[in-house]
Amino acid sequence: MCGIIGFNFEVPAGSNYLSIADYRGPDNSSSHPYGSFTLGHNRLSIIDLTEEANQPFVSACSNFVIVFNGEVYNYKEIRKKLVSKYAFRTNSDTEVILYNYIEKKEKCLEDFIGMFAFTVYDIKNDVLFGARDRLGIKPFVYYQNGKQFAFASEIKVIKELVNGLTLNKEAIGQYLRYLYVPSPNSVYQEVKKLEPAHYFFYQKDELKITKYWDPIDFIGLKTTAKEENLLEELDDLLNDAVQLRMIADVELGSFLSGGIDSSTILYYMAKNSNKPINTFTLGFAGADKYDETSDAKKMAAHFNTNHHEIIIHPNVADLLPKMVRHFNEPFGNPTAILIHELTRETKKYATVALAGDGGDEIFGGYPRYEAALLYDKIKFVPRVFWKILNPFFKIISEDTSGNHKFRRIKTFVNSLTKPLDEMYEDWVGYYSVKEINELFKVQQDFQKLVAEVFKTIPTNDLIIKTSITDLKTFLVNNLLYYGDAMSMANSFEVRVPLIDHRIVEFMTSISSDYRIKNGQTKYLMKKLLSGKVPDAIINKPKLGLNPPMGMWLKDDLKGFVSTYLSKESVEKRGLNYEFVSKLLKEHHSGKRDRSLYLWSLIVLEEWHRQNSI
Repeated sequence: MCGIIGFNFEVPAGSNYLSIADYRGPDNSSSHPYGSFTLGHNRLSIIDLTEEANQPFVSACSNFVIVFNGEVYNYKEIRKKLVSKYAFRTNSDTEVILYNYIEKKEKCLEDFIGMFAFTVYDIKNDVLFGARDRLGIKPFVYYQNGKQFAFASEIKVIKELVNGLTLNKEAIGQYLRYLYVPSPNSVYQEVKKLEPAHYFFYQKDELKITKYWDPIDFIGLKTTAKEENLLEELDDLLNDAVQLRMIADVELGSFLSGGIDSSTILYYMAKNSNKPINTFTLGFAGADKYDETSDAKKMAAHFNTNHHEIIIHPNVADLLPKMVRHFNEPFGNPTAILIHELTRETKKYATVALAGDGGDEIFGGYPRYEAALLYDKIKFVPRVFWKILNPFFKIISEDTSGNHKFRRIKTFVNSLTKPLDEMYEDWVGYYSVKEINELFKVQQDFQKLVAEVFKTIPTNDLIIKTSITDLKTFLVNNLLYYGDAMSMANSFEVRVPLIDHRIVEFMTSISSDYRIKNGQTKYLMKKLLSGKVPDAIINKPKLGLNPPMGMWLKDDLKGFVSTYLSKESVEKRGLNYEFVSKLLKEHHSGKRDRSLYLWSLIVLEEWHRQNSI
């Protein structure tokens, strides 16, 4: 993985646009002018480690140049179809992407299996083409102002290229609602994120963006297939997805939590390797409730892996500024800190690791999918009943130590009084619209992204509908975003085989009964893994990678709470101190679990201080 950069204008003198994010690619950094554009690249060498494969990479005809971030895993297969026509001079996937684009233009994207964000510049015709992978694993941001156009892997690079970016107030409202700024928005009005599964052409000062893939096109295509046939097909897909992602010219391993997703990946890695797999497990010092190291040890022993147990003692107060700096905008999921520490320590042993991100969205693992099934059973109960019942649920105290059961029950009952799209917004949201308006003292308008996406999914099957909504919102803007930002901060590559687009298409095409069946979440995956991994792993309840935020707020972050949420700091940002005080009292009394609400405000204040806004 790497960092890409491009622009078609003069930059401020002394700009550090190439070095400011060079942690994304410490092995080589270079930029050169080509026609109207200057293109730059920071390289983290994974495949073909030679200098010849450095970027920007120019075609043999000298008419095309590419900058590319990511991996196209099936590049060898594609290369076989091109080798008779093009003179390859490297063994890299970069060169394959370039010549496949020259051959097929935007249709080349149909061939690629992988994670990518890249541009190809046609020097002769002054046409810039760019694309982002189907699920949005790799980031791509851009800036357009009149005749000026720039793109990069990170927002901070755009900030080095141009002056005078302005705060996007709508994005702040969205951040507090979701704990992230959803694409295509960014925290700056002038900077946008290219959405997943989209490509663009920039020519004659005009930008034309097009969607090239959508999971909704596969809904219900295989609902009559027999279970034994589905198991066989899923087995083949998972095996190929994992095997392809084991291709690397550097040391490779796997993150192992002891859960079903990482265990699935380890099973297929072991199946396709003739040597022990390197496995890495994260544990917490003094927080046994959040620790899965014992289950990971069972899996490591079962497959005889070269196991590494990483026990962290994160100093959150020190890590918070670093985390905010690498996200470039407010981001409120504290799990990001854990990924930063995990990849930092794993980098001592390897440069690439496979991870189970996306398994819950694809195979049906989240409690909210079970809630969707429950809603289907009670949806005929009049809403007035839930309005009468809701006040009684509100008085139930919530657990502030990390058990979200009571908070989820209260949210579920309260949401039953609302339309379906608003109901799902509440399930995945944090600050309500009412609370955001209280916090800002004024009406704070913002696009309700999750509700809008939810309404566009053309099915009445709530499991499929919520899953695809999560793919297009939560997965890309939250999990994949922090996965990229935190791993790249440590010059480390994370690969995510469970969201191979072929697996997404397959799981979307079959009945949702194979996600949750007879109360069993991830039914099809667990059925497939039966007899292949220990039953204790298959049957264990979902824990998830969650930090001990309650402990952090009381200990490591105590100083941040008193200074960043002080009356002076809060009012300086135009926020309502009385409302913030109310959140603190609710949390400390145990009435409400406000840990992520408070954390998001601390992150927002840190971002303001770093960016002088």
